[in-house]
Amino acid sequence: MHEWSIAEGIVDTIVNYSLKEGAKKVVKAVISVGELSQLNLEFLKYAIKALSEETIMENAEIVFQTEEAMFKCLNCGYSWSFSEVRKKLLKMFCGEEVEECDNPVHYVPDLINVFIRCPKCGSPDFEVSSGRGVKIVSIEVVK
Repeated sequence: MHEWSIAEGIVDTIVNYSLKEGAKKVVKAVISVGELSQLNLEFLKYAIKALSEETIMENAEIVFQTEEAMFKCLNCGYSWSFSEVRKKLLKMFCGEEVEECDNPVHYVPDLINVFIRCPKCGSPDFEVSSGRGVKIVSIEVVK
């Protein structure tokens, strides 16, 4: 459940930044979650709400935006999305066609470079151009 530790980082960052800016209450936080992080957003929201209790972030509205994971081959220049390779990846780990399964990329997203190749030329040399990590997009406060 790495969602809990990510939620701790989100809450600590929002609360500390907001206090430093003189806020009395956090009303809303918009958080971008990269598709490649494969986080359970329901659990992440639950953890944020629980960790926010008795802070200036208590009862704040939490809004998630999903950033699509995109890759670019450094060999042929082809760009593709995670959805193009997701089923193949899950089949590799689970041995059948499923929507979700326990796989190493879920826990360590950087392992994606080990398990996928460019769908066009087969090269393992690619970069993740978007959809990695978690970012706080905006914080709405009352001063």
